[in-house]
Amino acid sequence: MNTTPQASKNDVLHAFSAESNPNADTLASYLKRYPQYREALIDLSNEIFTAPKFDEVAAENVLGDKSKRAWSKFQSLLSPTDPASAAPRAIDNPLSNLSDERFRELASELNVNRLFLSRLRDCSIQVATIPQRFLSVVAQALTVSVEGLTSALETPPAVASGLRHKASGKPSAGDKITFDEALASSALSAAQQAALMEMKGE
Repeated sequence: MNTTPQASKNDVLHAFSAESNPNADTLASYLKRYPQYREALIDLSNEIFTAPKFDEVAAENVLGDKSKRAWSKFQSLLSPTDPASAAPRAIDNPLSNLSDERFRELASELNVNRLFLSRLRDCSIQVATIPQRFLSVVAQALTVSVEGLTSALETPPAVASGLRHKASGKPSAGDKITFDEALASSALSAAQQAALMEMKGE
């Protein structure tokens, strides 16, 4: 970290983005050293941690094209009345369709930060470890059923979270963290963590 306490916001953000391993520990260090830039740092870390790498995007696109071609070929071999000829129905994730403004509002309503909410949106948290009360509150805020929300969040994460993993071991797409781990490594305030922990007992 080559910045000083007098560094400008742009200097601090640039230094953070240039870190070789910008994980949760690095973020915590920056937040402690530059509390005046807390929101900007969390926003930037959110973008860094959730953005897929170029090679991952390319691989996903290639796999997606191959899968579509294979499915189309399979469908062409079926009769129109065969149930299997219908296209698979993807589970709609209500958190993925929110505008940036609504996403911020929802984070505020749930008393969490955008980094934690992004992990929930990206299916990076093990649903079985999430308090039912919290799921109910999220579902109510999104005007969806708890069952529908749970099904959407149980899908594999689109982008594996980089917060828990060091550079020496690249996580697989199926890696998820527990609710407690998400609380501890999402730069939530002590009050926010305490409020969410209380939901575990309800």
